[in-house]
Amino acid sequence: MAGSQSSAFPSFGFVGLGNMGSTMCLNLARYAQEQGFPKVKLWNRSRDKAEELAGRGFFEVADTLDSIAASCSIIHACLANDEVALSVYRQVLASSKPGLILVDHSTLYPTTSSTLFAEAEAQGSSFLSCPVFGPPAVAANAGLLVVLSGHEKARTTLKEYIVPTIGRAIVDCGGDTRKGALLKILGNSCILGTIELMSESFTLAEKTGFDTGLFYEFIQQWFPAPAWLNYGKKIRDGAFSGTTGFTLPGGMKDAAYIRRLGAETSTPTPIIDQAWNHLTTAKALGGEGLDWSSCAAGMRVTAGLPPFKGEDFSLSKK
Repeated sequence: MAGSQSSAFPSFGFVGLGNMGSTMCLNLARYAQEQGFPKVKLWNRSRDKAEELAGRGFFEVADTLDSIAASCSIIHACLANDEVALSVYRQVLASSKPGLILVDHSTLYPTTSSTLFAEAEAQGSSFLSCPVFGPPAVAANAGLLVVLSGHEKARTTLKEYIVPTIGRAIVDCGGDTRKGALLKILGNSCILGTIELMSESFTLAEKTGFDTGLFYEFIQQWFPAPAWLNYGKKIRDGAFSGTTGFTLPGGMKDAAYIRRLGAETSTPTPIIDQAWNHLTTAKALGGEGLDWSSCAAGMRVTAGLPPFKGEDFSLSKK
């Protein structure tokens, strides 16, 4: 790796302002302002989102990806999928100076992460796989669990501020960015499996006439983990709003990654296969804009219940 730009006076950029990115960048901007660093430069495919955020924090809106690449020493990004990530990072690298650190918070397939690591190397820059665990509400409080992998020098630079600025703790996976991407997929497999299990259990509770509020109280007492509490409440209430969560298309993308890894390694993934079916059902019923926990609708339909309940959601108009 070429010598990275000094971390003593970094210039930050943030690319990709979806539910997670728009929350994480606010914390990064607060840190930059407190440290007396330059304003965080924002770029988003939809400029309106960047301009709205610029009115809420220590930001400057970049006109182009080229300009953010040329003026920043560390660029954080949270992008929708591998295709978008390859396009964005390649454009950034083509316009950047050697020593740039790219910090990727997306969920990428491991081979995509390795490809971007090699391409950054060829340009004298660094690519870090830095996915995070936690919903936007947790991101707002800088409570994310941060996974980190890539060159040691760049990882050291990130560790100077990532906790407590963006996350509460780091899982350091070492120098191979493939490992960081793999951990994110494995972690999401656990989360989606938990959602699938709770979908089955809450449906069974409802069909047997058991109080779902009391069942959730049991979950609070016996399974006090974030995924159980967060998604259990959504499934209990039928509150699947996608405006502040992880949307169903993103969940289907991650489920596809898990199943692909299984196929490539001859590893069965029966729980995720079933979750995929229920995600597909929820999408077919018009729930594309909902949180991925709306896969519970697929289980409910199978059991003869109405797919959705509650008011905290809006179905696709398509």
